[in-house]
Amino acid sequence: MPKVSVILPVYNAGAYLAPALASLLLQRHRNLRIIALDDGSTDGSARVLAAAAELDARVSVLSRPNRGLIATLNEGLDLADSDFVARMDADDIAYPDRIAAQLKAFGADQALGLCGTNFDTIFAPDRAYPAPPALLTGRGERAVLGRFVTSLRHPTVMFRRTRLGHGRLAYDPAYPCAEDFDLFRRLAAQTEIAETAAPHLAYRLHPHSVTAQRMGQMVATHIAILSENFGRHYPEVTGTGFEAIATTLTTESVAAAAELILRLDRIAPAQPEAEAAAFAMGVTTTFYFLYAHLCRAGRHDLAHGFVDGAGRWNSVRRREQVLLRSARTMPVAAGFALFEQGAELRRRLRSRPVWRVVPEFERIRDLARRIESVAGNEHAIDRAA
Repeated sequence: MPKVSVILPVYNAGAYLAPALASLLLQRHRNLRIIALDDGSTDGSARVLAAAAELDARVSVLSRPNRGLIATLNEGLDLADSDFVARMDADDIAYPDRIAAQLKAFGADQALGLCGTNFDTIFAPDRAYPAPPALLTGRGERAVLGRFVTSLRHPTVMFRRTRLGHGRLAYDPAYPCAEDFDLFRRLAAQTEIAETAAPHLAYRLHPHSVTAQRMGQMVATHIAILSENFGRHYPEVTGTGFEAIATTLTTESVAAAAELILRLDRIAPAQPEAEAAAFAMGVTTTFYFLYAHLCRAGRHDLAHGFVDGAGRWNSVRRREQVLLRSARTMPVAAGFALFEQGAELRRRLRSRPVWRVVPEFERIRDLARRIESVAGNEHAIDRAA
């Protein structure tokens, strides 16, 4: 039974931490070392970690002043003493067969060096929506997708170091808030990448997540990586100046971004057959990424120009099309806010209770409550689960 090191960075994880720890301790694959790195938390996370370590010797805790996520991840990688190294976030829930399923995938493909899993999404304390159908399961497709977007959901991944070359496995601090995007694209040049079709983790969305808190920096880093990737893999589309849209929202920067999408669409027919589906998904993902960036900034007038210039009206939902076509002559922010409220209601109607989505939820919650009790936080778990 191979040993797996699980790197768990923790920073003010609050009521979410105990369920995350419980879900790891209840893995069917028992040969684990959970490396929990407390990055200067001030909210009592250290007590929860200490309680988990008291209950189960597989939990190793390192607490120190805050150094940031990338430094913490690299510290965890250096501490990991096994060939297989898994990632986990302190606010997510791993399903009982997650580690076993990933080890099975590695066993079935000796070329595989990086494996993620499909995932369900918790978007409210008690509601989740199920994972989408599996996509891009062909060999090499995740590597192509990784030229446009992070190819796997970060907290789901497991590495097999012996398939990653001889260099140090490490995140690059030059790419804050998109360190996974950068690492996975680099690994794609050295190893096979795959994602399990079945979900093995519940990914939690909440307003205090790193993504929500540092969106501006994530956008800027993501665009910088896109620029590097296009120069390396698709030089025909470079030179538009689309990178300016990261910090400057003007008619000119938006036109440059639209030109980028046009150029990518033009070269799509020339892509190798084995890469065509991943390339098409990557271009569409990039379009939505840039479109969402403009909408979050409230620049729906510029979003109209972007969609029009890219020739991508069919990629926008009809209700949004009506609002966008009005954006150049009247404010439409309220209309988009109502549209988002309606979309949120539809998501909630399609969702299911967390306990019906997460396998063995009651066991995970019971152990989480026990951890919280040892930590002296009797009711904290009820706010998260």
